Amino acid sequence: MLETYLDYNASSPLRPEVAAAISRVLEHGYGNPSSIHRSGHRSKVVLEAARESVASLLGVGPEGIVFTSGGTEANNLAILGAARARGPGHIIVSAIEHSSVLEPLRHLETEGYPVSRIRPDAGGVVDPADVLREVQDDTILVSLIHSSNEVGTLQPVAEVARGLRPRRVLLHTDAVQSAGKVPLEAGGLGVDLLSLSAHKMGGPPGVGCLYVREGVTLVPLLRGGGQESNRRAGTEAVALLAGFGAAAELAVLELPAEGARLRALRDRLEEDLSGRIPGLRFHGRPDRRLPNTASVGVAGCRGEEMVMALDLEGIAISTGSACSAGTVRPSHVLEAMGCSPEEARSTLRISLGRGTTEEDLLRLAESLCGIVARIRGAGRWAAVPLGAAPGRTG
Repeated sequence: MLETYLDYNASSPLRPEVAAAISRVLEHGYGNPSSIHRSGHRSKVVLEAARESVASLLGVGPEGIVFTSGGTEANNLAILGAARARGPGHIIVSAIEHSSVLEPLRHLETEGYPVSRIRPDAGGVVDPADVLREVQDDTILVSLIHSSNEVGTLQPVAEVARGLRPRRVLLHTDAVQSAGKVPLEAGGLGVDLLSLSAHKMGGPPGVGCLYVREGVTLVPLLRGGGQESNRRAGTEAVALLAGFGAAAELAVLELPAEGARLRALRDRLEEDLSGRIPGLRFHGRPDRRLPNTASVGVAGCRGEEMVMALDLEGIAISTGSACSAGTVRPSHVLEAMGCSPEEARSTLRISLGRGTTEEDLLRLAESLCGIVARIRGAGRWAAVPLGAAPGRTG
């Protein structure tokens, strides 16, 4: 069966160039990069070349890149490492963060760190003034996601950074979904900490990084060796990191043209669906979204039912955050935006990528029209929108 893959925010297919880079190292780069012999030196050269490539994607020096096992570890290192380095204090976070930010914060609350959570507006965007209003004398850290993995909304990270600068409060951003989709320069954003994951941008799963601004101290999560400048113990996965570096290089080269192409495809899909299926509600501000992401509520239908029906037709999309797939709990992101539990459960996330074609989206629209008609027919759905008039939130 022909597969149409439209779940790039969950994970992107491995790029052929990336696979080739990994294969070369697996064949020849077996040395430990911490070893001082020739084989170890070869691996060290590959490791540092990958670090430079990832640093170039962010417009920073390679010394600021700490390699990790992925975005989850990078977020945990940023939150737990920075908080423990600065001592007990107040932390501010948006209510639409990924669980790998929210869960470490819940743990810190048990250790006596007070946490303030900022809700977005109905369009999924946090107001910088709301964040800065919460800053207290003992505030040590703010974490604001760069782009929502569920809705695609881009957050005002740079504006928050400017407001925090005179207050000497650290700012972390989870930019896992943004890399390779929108320009992402850590210096321009003004952040102290920034998380990335390779497999969201055509690289391999199992590796990522945390950018750490010069002068920022972290308490390591992993201890045992001096790797990554004593910030993350453990022998680096050199082959996978070579793939990460190759993916970063491709992202730098292709980003402007690919972003415009995906935005045009996404907008055309939304227009097509709006004209063919009544009772749709598009989530997220149209002027502040990743170019590849569409979040759409389908009144009268459950997200899981639509996803499973599409899968039987060879089309892969998601109901929301892939990291919480398999659960029936409504999306905390959509709930924070003011959606009812029923609206959240009716939502699909469609995320495009480098392999997406116009034919893929036509196939999706055709299949989804038939599936929605069948589900609504079985439930005798009336064309009454959920909560608000059909259209876009925000």
